[in-house]
Amino acid sequence: MNPSLNPEISYFAKVDFRNDRRLFGIAQNSRLNSMYILGKTGSGKTNLMKTLMYQDVIHKRGFCLFDVNGDVLKEVLSLIPKERDKDIVYLDAGNINQEWGYNPLRKVAYQTRPLIASSILETFKKLWGTQSWGLKLEYILRNTILTLLDQDKASFEDIPRLLLDESYRALCISKIINSHVKRFWLLEYPKYSKSDILPVLNKVGSFLSVPVLNKILTKNTKQLSLRSIMDNEKIFLVNLAKGQVGSDGAHLLGSLLLTSLSSASFTRVDTEPSERKPFHIYLDEFQNYTTGSLVNSLSELRKFGVSFILAHQYLHQISNDIRNAVLGNVGTIICFTLGQADSVYMAKEFYPVFETQDFINLPHYSIYLKLLVDGKTLQGFSATTIRIEDLKYNLEYLSGG
Repeated sequence: MNPSLNPEISYFAKVDFRNDRRLFGIAQNSRLNSMYILGKTGSGKTNLMKTLMYQDVIHKRGFCLFDVNGDVLKEVLSLIPKERDKDIVYLDAGNINQEWGYNPLRKVAYQTRPLIASSILETFKKLWGTQSWGLKLEYILRNTILTLLDQDKASFEDIPRLLLDESYRALCISKIINSHVKRFWLLEYPKYSKSDILPVLNKVGSFLSVPVLNKILTKNTKQLSLRSIMDNEKIFLVNLAKGQVGSDGAHLLGSLLLTSLSSASFTRVDTEPSERKPFHIYLDEFQNYTTGSLVNSLSELRKFGVSFILAHQYLHQISNDIRNAVLGNVGTIICFTLGQADSVYMAKEFYPVFETQDFINLPHYSIYLKLLVDGKTLQGFSATTIRIEDLKYNLEYLSGG
């Protein structure tokens, strides 16, 4: 390995001041404060993430990549040496023969069940739109999800069963822990009509009717253990396959997986902080499957050794609340070339170092960034991103020699 490269630093850029071309990056402890990457298509975001993931691969760190289309994922797979093949966990939503199953209602710790229910509801609301959402629908669905979380075994397929099958409902009620949820079924639910329940059945049925999603969410018995993936420093690759399952299906699966990753992170409370192995979650086009509740928990997840690398193209792709939560919680901000509206906003974020026009005129692969170092965010500065080839790790190091 290049002796000047420190394995405790993830390198991603080089200095562009005069003749200074030194490589630099971010320390592993600073990565836990997460990173936010913003820039137009083709400006260099994917190259930056690949460079970071490559170093995670060769330094045997655990990480996860969510890819909406599968293109970046294929490139990352080509970077993984044979000795780490055993660490790969590949969930391919585009493969009808996918063996992995993922049940968001499975084995959720009691103390996190309200959080998981709220996150699932937020995912559904984002997917179906506020115009198709109502207080009654949310109330019924919340109590339904909380009820199924209390069962020994349940999946999304049991939502219509709970609403329609009286004998199954009676069995579930006997296992409910929360007295308010139990009261809903005993005193309130009998007063609802079929027309009140129909919207829930229609909406849940819409994604369960997609064969590959139904198979992953309810049928496959080879279940993902997200806590095990994090603790054992696996490489978790998620191909959301928007082209095969549709935008809604990809967004649903991605959002639900992120919710469960968040829940699994919080269960690390049973492990000493020094023993929590860092796990990095790369979210390309993160606006597709990130909810407000997840972004707001970024600072909490850091305590459990989990970080996020959030990347997308334009600020208008996310709500103001999510934008403010991201910029308020992440430690490092990286900007590639931006459009006019985003440049105006980020010039304020980087004030007084850069102006609006500076962001518009940035060449591809050049960046402005605010880097977290030893708990403090540096004033904005410019740099040029590097390629994997610039790291110059030698073959002996890559083979474990």
